[in-house]
Amino acid sequence: MTGPFFGLFAVFFAGPLIYSVVISLRSPRTGGYAGLLNYRATFSNGYYWSAVVRMGYFGIIQVTVMIGLAIGLALLLDGPYCRGRRIFSLVYFLPYAIPGVIAALMWGFLLEPDLDVLLKVPHLLGITSGSIQPLDYRLSLYAIMLIVTWEWAGYNMTILLTSLTSVPRQVIEAAKVDGASELAIAARIKLPMIRRTLVFIAILSIIGTLQLFNEPVILNEVAEIGNSLTPNQIIYNTAFSFGNEQTAAAQSLVLALITIIATIVFYGIVRRRMNPLAGTRTAK
Repeated sequence: MTGPFFGLFAVFFAGPLIYSVVISLRSPRTGGYAGLLNYRATFSNGYYWSAVVRMGYFGIIQVTVMIGLAIGLALLLDGPYCRGRRIFSLVYFLPYAIPGVIAALMWGFLLEPDLDVLLKVPHLLGITSGSIQPLDYRLSLYAIMLIVTWEWAGYNMTILLTSLTSVPRQVIEAAKVDGASELAIAARIKLPMIRRTLVFIAILSIIGTLQLFNEPVILNEVAEIGNSLTPNQIIYNTAFSFGNEQTAAAQSLVLALITIIATIVFYGIVRRRMNPLAGTRTAK
């Protein structure tokens, strides 16, 4: 019964991983064994590490806002005063059903000042010297934050809403009898009881941030925001624009290692906060 799983795992994960490791140790010029030459080139590539730091900054803002928005929507739909929860759940989930490429194209046109009149309002009011340019290089990162948040907030809200349905209603009713408000119930009962789900979606969001690719690539085609905003863009350009698959493989493996380390560090911090006694020993 596990044969199909291990077969697909070998073909689509283990095989490509081994192949990447092998070619990352070869010379881009001769194809012969080059040791850690490509890794040295990766660690000395300033553009690559600038993109990694940029994605760290991106994740701190975007993941925080997105998860906060998802929590707010999930608590609102789970509250007693919500009417039409199924309809609103579907509406909030719909952006996730739109492919990322189509969403990026759509937002690329929506954020174009010549097509969006609202971007010209600050200029008409004398606040700015010209129309707002969300796809300008200086603001494009925030435009991508908006797009990614729009795409994924509803998806994370659905996961949280499903988790909220498992909260025992007897506990909530007991809290209401004791005079607890809906805000207190949400903060002291609901959120603590779904904290594992919160950690789960936060880890997935961190991984997704470091793997960001579709949105910046499409927006670069629409507005030329730059082809080195994210590490994956640099890896793609190294492999297919410059034909240097060996260095691109090394960059990919380094990015995978960064993703694993970031996930472990985040999980360790959260685990200690969830269980302050974790890792301590009882004195005899």
